[in-house]
Amino acid sequence: MDPVIVEHLGREHPLARHLDDFLTDRKNAGASPHTLRAYRGDLLQFTAHCDGEIAELTAPPIRQFLTAIGALSAATRKRAAVASWCKWAVRHDLLDANPMDKIDTIKVSKNLPRPAATADITKVLGSICSRRPRTDVPLDRLRDRVLFETIYVCGTRAAEACSLDLDDPNLARRVTGNQS
Repeated sequence: MDPVIVEHLGREHPLARHLDDFLTDRKNAGASPHTLRAYRGDLLQFTAHCDGEIAELTAPPIRQFLTAIGALSAATRKRAAVASWCKWAVRHDLLDANPMDKIDTIKVSKNLPRPAATADITKVLGSICSRRPRTDVPLDRLRDRVLFETIYVCGTRAAEACSLDLDDPNLARRVTGNQS
């Protein structure tokens, strides 16, 4: 059993085994370690609102949990973790019906992040090196310029940029987002 689950819930908690099984299934389905850690944390926080067996899980404790965290910006992510766990429990015949079906979704503002101002990007790129660098520019500065342009133009996340590997034969597809 996951040592973090044992540390927070103990082996005897009625939901510990099911939580561990759910995370194992997510891992086997290819979920990233970051996703697994987030689900585990969110569901450990959720289990503090539940005392009984998983078969007894109903909408009221879920509503209590969501109300308690409602002011947090991560409320939608936590709701998604609980929803995914409940769906898994129904699929594995641990719940007769999904209690999340009785709970409304959380409204999230639809403000998209704004890109940085063009002048700011130009200034940063210029401080790395010019658009047409001379041959005396060190390779690490050229690399930084290419990396920064790639991040900006492709909308690459920091974690994705940090995981780029020049020896990866699928690098071009990963950077452009074309997974086919």
